[in-house]
Order: sequence, then C-alpha cells, then structure tokens
Amino acid sequence: MRIRTRREIGNAIRRDWNSYKTGLLMAAVIMSGISLLGHGICPSKELVGLPCPGCGLTRSILLILQGKFAESWQLQPFGYAWLVLAVIFILDRYILETRQKLWVGLLVVICIGMAALYGWRMVTLYPNVEPVTYYEGNLLRKIYGIGLETGLQQ
Repeated sequence: MRIRTRREIGNAIRRDWNSYKTGLLMAAVIMSGISLLGHGICPSKELVGLPCPGCGLTRSILLILQGKFAESWQLQPFGYAWLVLAVIFILDRYILETRQKLWVGLLVVICIGMAALYGWRMVTLYPNVEPVTYYEGNLLRKIYGIGLETGLQQ
C-alpha cells in the first residue's frame, strides 16, 4: 500500500466526476424539486408523510460538525457511522493505493443497523418523537385534500 501523489488524486477525482456527474446533477435537481414541495429534502416525508430509515441523518451530521454530539446521537446515531464511512471511502478511493475496499463491508453493516433502528423506532416512537414523526404537509395528503374539496373523491 502506498500513498498516491497529488496528481494521481486529482486524476482519480476527475475520472469519478466525469463518470458520475450526470447522475449527481440529476440527484441534485430531484432533491431541489422535492425541497420546493415542503419543508425538507426527504422524498418519503414529502411525498407520503412517513419517515425513512435515514430520517434525521442530515441534521445529525450537521450537529456533529457543530460540536453538538449528544443532540446528534439522540436524533440519528448513524450520523457518526456515515462520517466514519466517508473518511474511509475517501482514504480508500483517492489517497491510499489499496485494493481492500474497506468501506463496502462498513456500508452493509451501517445499512442493516439503520434498518433495525428504523423498525424499532417505528414500533416504539412513531409518530410522536423526532425524527420519526408524520408530516401532515405531504404531497399525498395535499392531493387527497384537493380531491375532497372538488368532489372528485368520496
């Protein structure tokens, strides 16, 4: 294992950008469109009002970066895991020349853990405790409400 040069790192980043820029830009446009619908960027909450397994993750990471560690942990403990994963991914993909793919196993463990936490939270905390609350301003409810007002649905 060796550390890549600046030029090699720059080439790797450019290569990835060229490979994934269309998908990344499309994701940014979709997320921007979703955020215009209501109060956030979570497609699940915006469209149907239900929290997803990642609910609170963005806020959790922002709280970690602000030094509010206890608040972050209470909101979404996997914010820490995603930050660790990001560091390992960057090291593995761009800086260290290794074939280990250390981040893949960690990604699987994080996803399984988040699914388990989501199930537990939905059974014990939903719909009264952040971040697993019901969003009444969701698109499905708005459409349903419009349908009732116009007499299209009974």
